[in-house]
Amino acid sequence: MFAALIFRLISAYNGPLMLPAPHPPPPPDSAGFRRIVDGASALVEIVVVAFLGSLVAQGLLTAAGLSPMADARQLAAFMWFEAVLTLAILTLLLRFRNQRWATLGWTSEGLHGELRIGLLVLPGLFAVTFLTGALFQTFWPDYVSAKNPLLEMIRTKADLALFLVSSVFVGGVKEEVQRAFVLTHFERHLGGIWAGLLVWTLIFAALHSVQGFDKAVGAGILGLVFGLLYISRRKLTSPIVAHALYDVTTLFLFWSFLRQR
Repeated sequence: MFAALIFRLISAYNGPLMLPAPHPPPPPDSAGFRRIVDGASALVEIVVVAFLGSLVAQGLLTAAGLSPMADARQLAAFMWFEAVLTLAILTLLLRFRNQRWATLGWTSEGLHGELRIGLLVLPGLFAVTFLTGALFQTFWPDYVSAKNPLLEMIRTKADLALFLVSSVFVGGVKEEVQRAFVLTHFERHLGGIWAGLLVWTLIFAALHSVQGFDKAVGAGILGLVFGLLYISRRKLTSPIVAHALYDVTTLFLFWSFLRQR
């Protein structure tokens, strides 16, 4: 009786006696799910930036009855169109993520120093090319390409001028901005920047396979060097300058000494 009276007094003062609510079930691992979504999105964006521009440009040229491998003018048209498409797609994807080219290292900060580094790297690039060629000549002569089909298209000074512009815009700007996009996506969402460097080096080599197996391997090694330069500097100026100068110098050497007159 006394206990019942105490219970009623407590209930009247504090309201109905409530048992503690059970703890809600723990929420799902939203952070882990988000990482999976971000990784999948980054992978899709990398594939789009790597291949969509080329596929669209190839399709449009084919529909117009043109072929990139027909002559220097059609090849230059393909490369420029593909570069513009790729950079436009890349820019849209960056905007979607509230980023800009500056996120990739497109900046004038330390411009003179970066230009100097790009110039100083140039002799090393040619040393790498020479050593790669020597290794193939010594150990894998069956894989040595007698000619580079792209360089063989250069028959006039007008062709040379088209390729020189392509060297700066396509080789220097487009390919290095593209590489930076891929590397930063890997760094943030796909296992790290070094994994990205390995994957993109292999893809970069494969994309140059039209020049021959040995030239593709050489391009892959050069791409590895450009990637290392970008990772060490985190700026686009030095790899763009190094890449563009390498391509331009190669074209002048071919025009002056190696082409069939």
